[in-house]
Amino acid sequence: MKWRKILAAGMGLVLAAGLISGCGGQKKETGNGKKDDQEKAMGRYVEEDLKPPVQDGETPLGAYKKDGILYLYTSGGSQDSDVKYYSYQYKDGQWSDAQEETGLIDVASDFGLNYLGYGQDGSVYAIGQTLNPTDDIPYGWHIFKNAQDGDSWEDITPDNLTKADENGMAAFVTDIDTLADGSLCVANGSTGQAEIYKDGEKVFSADMEPMMSNFQNTISASPNRLAVTAKDGKGVTFYNTDDFSEAGSASLTKKEESFNLTPGTDGTWYCLTESGIVRFQETGDLMETLLDGSYGKMGATGVSVVSFFCGDDDDFYTLYNEYDKGGLFMARYTYKKDMPVSADDTLTVYGLKENKTVQQAISLFQTQNPDVKVDYSYAVGEHEKPTSDDIRNLNTALLGGNGADVLILDRLPVDSYIEKGVLADISSLRDELVKDSGMLENVAGALERDGKVYGLPARIGVPVMASKDDTDKALESIEALTSYLRENPQAQVLGDAVHTYAAETLLAVMYQELVKEDGSIDEEKMAEFIDDYLQICENIDTKLLEESVGYDPEDTEDRNIYFSAGYFSRYKDGTVSLYELQGYSSMMYPAYSINTAGIQPKAVNSSYVPYTIAGINASSKQQETAELFIKALMSDDVQGSDTRDGYPVTESAFSNLLAYADTDTAQKEQIASSYKDFKTGEEIMEEYGNADGQTLQTYLDLIRTLDKPFIPNQTLFDTVLEEMEKCYEGTETSAEAAKAIGQKMDTYLSE
Repeated sequence: MKWRKILAAGMGLVLAAGLISGCGGQKKETGNGKKDDQEKAMGRYVEEDLKPPVQDGETPLGAYKKDGILYLYTSGGSQDSDVKYYSYQYKDGQWSDAQEETGLIDVASDFGLNYLGYGQDGSVYAIGQTLNPTDDIPYGWHIFKNAQDGDSWEDITPDNLTKADENGMAAFVTDIDTLADGSLCVANGSTGQAEIYKDGEKVFSADMEPMMSNFQNTISASPNRLAVTAKDGKGVTFYNTDDFSEAGSASLTKKEESFNLTPGTDGTWYCLTESGIVRFQETGDLMETLLDGSYGKMGATGVSVVSFFCGDDDDFYTLYNEYDKGGLFMARYTYKKDMPVSADDTLTVYGLKENKTVQQAISLFQTQNPDVKVDYSYAVGEHEKPTSDDIRNLNTALLGGNGADVLILDRLPVDSYIEKGVLADISSLRDELVKDSGMLENVAGALERDGKVYGLPARIGVPVMASKDDTDKALESIEALTSYLRENPQAQVLGDAVHTYAAETLLAVMYQELVKEDGSIDEEKMAEFIDDYLQICENIDTKLLEESVGYDPEDTEDRNIYFSAGYFSRYKDGTVSLYELQGYSSMMYPAYSINTAGIQPKAVNSSYVPYTIAGINASSKQQETAELFIKALMSDDVQGSDTRDGYPVTESAFSNLLAYADTDTAQKEQIASSYKDFKTGEEIMEEYGNADGQTLQTYLDLIRTLDKPFIPNQTLFDTVLEEMEKCYEGTETSAEAAKAIGQKMDTYLSE
């Protein structure tokens, strides 16, 4: 269950004191009616990390609270041992030591458990997936109830949920709960219905939100109601538990990937989404935001919710799966009457594109600095392409002394900003982060100009290339490429790639040679380069390739990478495959294919691609606060998250990555993919997983040697690609394209 990534511009609605109430009905806080009280309303919920004493590699199974004690269940293990299950108890501010759960371990010999929860009948339940399916026990999900002795578990799966369908699969159970009388409430992902079973017989069913993951919170029970997430995913429907008649409904204002529901008292319910915690009535009335998501873990990327429930003291508990870190986060939310509802100060952050690492940093920064409101905005989504108007509008604001406090400089004309004094010198911050936070020194200098630093990347892409022979030498220069093609006129040079990927990759490789110091281009070299590109496309037979893979020339999605050629193609003599790696998870296939071929990865021009480059507006009145935000970007919490938009840039994050790479969690993750050789028609199936620690170490060592930041002028880069496309379509010669590029760039530079 992954959150849908949406804009969190500002803090959203956080209710003033008097509107806020928790599970038991928080008392209203009143002021004296003076203007000062109206200007500074007090009282809101605050997140606390309960820090359970779990070991590295333990992942969350479930949590609940009973008789004043918080119970937490986890799973863990290693490559060399079977999975184990543990429980912890939290009382009076103290955690117990881990208790090995032998009963769950026994169940796990046949079932992979993925959720544990507490029912309205006072019993504990778990869901498990069949590990070794047979004709008698087909693949599917089973439900287990903890026996009174606490050590053993009983399979209570209703018979009709264990029967195989025409595909040989039993029901996919995505959520469970129980009514006060012990009736079993089941979210049946196979049928798309919420079902109630009494004594093993189905007595009720209703449509629910379709299944999107192997566990998602779609149902929740109170003593007299069953709540079901509506089929359209935009609200909740409530049913009486005595006669199953509809009792009410509530429309939730934003469509999230999952609503996490829990009951309060007297018809009050609570919903946790990425946007925060909301209180509402089952009649749909009095919908109130108790905590904005930017103040808590729910607003972060790389997390999913396992358990969400009310406590005993107007508080809430949430167990998060930090799947990007292979760990968990146990949070408690309590009402603090002395906390201001709204922040005293505002820090503005702007980037051209939506950025997951920035969102992660906002969540952390907001928790650490509740007196500062972060107002984050961007021009386009993560996979959209910004336009020249987006950049022009930003330039106008910045040159007028306005603009955001913190600028995410990706794809922006940074050298022009530096020349015009738009960006502040943050050299001292760079030095501090290198010394105290272990930021990689080679990466920290990405935007150093004349001894001053104007921006710091929080992520990097790593271009690598691999070939069976020395064909990679053809990419050392345009002269080398032209000479190689003259001697080998049929050579495709690049691994199989559609023409647009080939254009982007070749341009990225040769960019520094094509562009002069003043930003203009060498027209003669540009024409020669385009001719080489066209010959490579012909030798690859890109038109046949694109026809075979169903390439859509109208697809405008931005892949957010510069280097990509020969991704799924076997290494052959006379070809080079290039990849831009953007973090541990992105290494799966490239590292596997390179290792399988018995070759070594090489850097491309000793370069790395800086991403999430944070700079500070020289006109900002929030210089110190802006520096604190950049420190949040470089913190262990943010650097340790695999947001899939680049490698981390600190030594501590590298160490944590290496430790994670050899865990059972990392090494058990496997992917199977297939592709067809478009020339021979051969179907190729491959299975691969995460890189192990030894392989990862090779790439991390390579990163430390890279000393050339690849930060192209995006306007020039896009202009060249537009003209290369015209040449590929046959509407323009290479000489005409080179001249057009030169004229457009002269105009751009004059502006």
